[in-house]
Amino acid sequence: MRNKGFFWFLTGLLTLVCIYQLSFTWVANSEEKKAEKQAQQQVDELFANLNGADSVALPNGTYVQVKSSEARELAKSAYINQILMLKADKSVYPLFGSTFKEVKKRSLAFGLDLVGGMSVTMEISVPELVKSFAQNSDKGSRFSLIYDAALARYEANGGDFIDYFQAENAKKNSGKMVMLFAISEIDELSIKSTDADVVNFLKAQESSAMDGVEEIMNRRINQFGVAQPNIQKDPSNNRLYIELPGVQDEVSVAEKLKSTANLQFFETFDFNQQLPQWQEAVLLSNSEMAKAVEVDSTKIDTTGADTKLGSLEESLNKSKGKNGLGQMVSILGQSQAFVEAGDKDKVTKLLAREDILNVLPPDCKFMWGADLEKVKLQSGEKTGYFIYPCRIPEGGKARVGGKDIESASRDYNEQEGKIAVGLRMTQEGADKWAQMTEENVNRIIAITMDDLVFSAPNVINPITDGNTQITGNFSTEDADNLAGLLNGGALPAPCVIKEQTKVGPTIGASNAKAGLISFGIALLVVFVYMIFYYGKAGIVADIALFANILFIFGALASFGAVLTLAGMAGIVLTIGMAVDANVLIFERIREEQAAGKDLKSSIDVGFQKALSSIIDANVTTLLTAIILKVFGSGPIESFATTLIIGIFTSVFAALVISRLLINWWMKKGAVVTFETRFTKNTFKNFKFDFVGKRKLYYMISGVMIVGGIISIVARGLNPSVEFSGGRTFGVKFAKSTTGHVETVKNDLTALFNEGASVKSSVDAKTKASSYYLEISTNYLRSKEGANEEVKLKLIEGLEKFKPTLGNYTIVESRSVSPTVSDELIKGSTWAIVLSLIAIFAYILLRFGKWQYSTGAILAMMHDVFLVLGIFALLHGILPFNMDVDQALIAALLTVIGYSINDTVIVYDRIRENLGLYKGVEDKENINNALNSTLSRTINTSMTTFLVLIVIFFFGGAAIQGFIFALMIGVVVGTYSSLCIATPLLIDFSKKAKLDVEKV
Repeated sequence: MRNKGFFWFLTGLLTLVCIYQLSFTWVANSEEKKAEKQAQQQVDELFANLNGADSVALPNGTYVQVKSSEARELAKSAYINQILMLKADKSVYPLFGSTFKEVKKRSLAFGLDLVGGMSVTMEISVPELVKSFAQNSDKGSRFSLIYDAALARYEANGGDFIDYFQAENAKKNSGKMVMLFAISEIDELSIKSTDADVVNFLKAQESSAMDGVEEIMNRRINQFGVAQPNIQKDPSNNRLYIELPGVQDEVSVAEKLKSTANLQFFETFDFNQQLPQWQEAVLLSNSEMAKAVEVDSTKIDTTGADTKLGSLEESLNKSKGKNGLGQMVSILGQSQAFVEAGDKDKVTKLLAREDILNVLPPDCKFMWGADLEKVKLQSGEKTGYFIYPCRIPEGGKARVGGKDIESASRDYNEQEGKIAVGLRMTQEGADKWAQMTEENVNRIIAITMDDLVFSAPNVINPITDGNTQITGNFSTEDADNLAGLLNGGALPAPCVIKEQTKVGPTIGASNAKAGLISFGIALLVVFVYMIFYYGKAGIVADIALFANILFIFGALASFGAVLTLAGMAGIVLTIGMAVDANVLIFERIREEQAAGKDLKSSIDVGFQKALSSIIDANVTTLLTAIILKVFGSGPIESFATTLIIGIFTSVFAALVISRLLINWWMKKGAVVTFETRFTKNTFKNFKFDFVGKRKLYYMISGVMIVGGIISIVARGLNPSVEFSGGRTFGVKFAKSTTGHVETVKNDLTALFNEGASVKSSVDAKTKASSYYLEISTNYLRSKEGANEEVKLKLIEGLEKFKPTLGNYTIVESRSVSPTVSDELIKGSTWAIVLSLIAIFAYILLRFGKWQYSTGAILAMMHDVFLVLGIFALLHGILPFNMDVDQALIAALLTVIGYSINDTVIVYDRIRENLGLYKGVEDKENINNALNSTLSRTINTSMTTFLVLIVIFFFGGAAIQGFIFALMIGVVVGTYSSLCIATPLLIDFSKKAKLDVEKV
């Protein structure tokens, strides 16, 4: 091996980098465990001091019903998020001086199925966007007729609504499109604008709205206190994919996410001069003083108010505790106050109290600052939020709003030497802004979005040219984000939720535990098997495998990938597949030793000859993984990511680390063995006549395929809500559901007036019936935003089972719109088709004959069809999910990759034998090739199957169907590589004469 010093250096460097990257995850997890412990104490205190209250306020501003089965779970989640947000800017990693926010950003992200939380797929309603610019959208108007026709085509076929609108306008001969829109309110259009101008304007609005929505969603998510949210934009589909780990209040979060954002500029009250009622509110806010002092809020005598309120306030300040606004709200300026983060919820409740609202002016509304801030007070540096008393004009509409802003961009304030955000108003907006600033010189104006203040500039001079700057402690990124927020403006079109999923923290913790257990057991099984079979060489393979796992996790952390339960399955599967390269090398070395070569020569030749097969096998698997990555989403994308990383790291570990270790061991004078006394001569001297028995194999496969066809026709495949649209709920009961599943199903089917699917899972360890039911329904599947309505309907149906099954909790839920399900079906179909085409092309390139490609492709199709046939036969019979969903598609693509991996290695040996032994008959050469690779085939299949068995029993019910498909795939893939792909290769080749020249 050349350049050993370089490869030792590279291996050491990779190891250090991975440990460094993973150290952030270890620190973050440590802090989260502390937060969880602290949150549990706070929840216990909260529920121990209810004093008969029916509901309690949570730190995120929401309320939870005390008697709700989810009350403690929601409260704990809210407190954890609050604690983590408070420590966001605190240093938690002294070695590198990193704050928790920085550590969390660089740590390995975990999917919802491991930590609990919710995910949302949101889409801007382009039809509503177009409608918002209409001159007259009343029913029966010219616009309405064109709009309705375009909307019908859009809902039926998907595609681009704006193009449909243009086409329908031309079809109905309605004249110039611009006449349908409110030209006077749109600066970019005039009466001379062409249809192309109108289309370009509408599409520009659609594009800019997406940018604005992404920033708006980022800002809104910050309100929920999510430590590590994940937001991905898909401009081609006009969508945002949002994951919120730890969030459990799906109803209020969904409402906040999909509400139409509204950018507004408000004047503010001066606490000292314009808001004397504040002192009265301070008095009333203290519960003890409120009892002692009776105040008629409708008849406030302001004569001598300062004296009266001053004496009362003195008494108030002497009272014990921190209950009132006076103690919790620090006035810092004329229109700005500060509240510590821990008091925000208390202040919000006080300001919402009816007696305090009656005291304050009716046009006064307190709004919170959007971001957590650090402020130096007399008592020291505190972390919390600013709060502003905003003056709301009559009718609630701000004098200046988002529609008055023409553009916003990052700027620089030379006077202050700071980064700023520059604004340019529309002509109408400039006039309104000039008047507003003229009336508010030396006063604060609050720039708000969704009732949160994002900036509160102080007006120094009237601004008459329509240009202004917002200054603050902006970084470059902050300024760009705020500019994006302002450019987004008041979104004229609402966002609709196309898909929504919630996973309870208990389910997430259970999945994470199951994943770790399966990971540990699988690792142990592979370690023991490799040492048992290959002796000292097995130890080398195990060390390389350990390094491989370190590299995988380090790479995931470095790339910011999200690790899901399916991703963990991908890593565990990689453990089984990673030893494949070592098996190929070791088997080659054993062959060279059996041929009489010394150990060193055998090792050199073994690594050299195995290289071609290793590359071919991994490239074909990589092709399927890349296609899965492109077409998959969520957990499936995570599975593909880990598989792709695992392919690269396993090849490096086998070819480089294993070679370095073997050379180092031999340099020390040790003898490296590649077998043990138990496995010596195992799988040698086999003389199976694979070629001669190919007709028998065709018959066996034919019978299985006919059986699969019968199963698919008779029983069909059961599509999940992913592929049919609808909603699924995971319900956990206090008592066993044994004997009640059919009753629940019949009652819910009648209630929903739709087919309802009800399944009960079985504990893999005890085989006892689970207390958990998975309920799916198509009820209102096409109605956007009907999740809560369907959930309430479900609760109505479940209430009658309380006497029998006890209390219940909805721990999981998922909704998928028909549009998304149609796209998933198309995407999955294309994924499989493109995977087959890519593999066909690669094999054709490598082997130069269509017979090789065709044989491999037909063998893979054979494997896929058998897996589907077995799923059709056994769904509803076996006690785990066997629906057709993205997980099954991922399994099928993995089976394709695994099957072609085996087939390519066999083909490689066939090509090699045909080239080396030209005087031997092709039939004998091919049989020898199959027999000589049999040890590799069995060992690789054995380790992979053992790993899958471990995941199946210990990996949790959530992925049992997925793993079951892989287990079938390993068996049929191994069979087809030996008994289908090669016989087809022979029969497709005239007179069995194969071209063996390498391409």
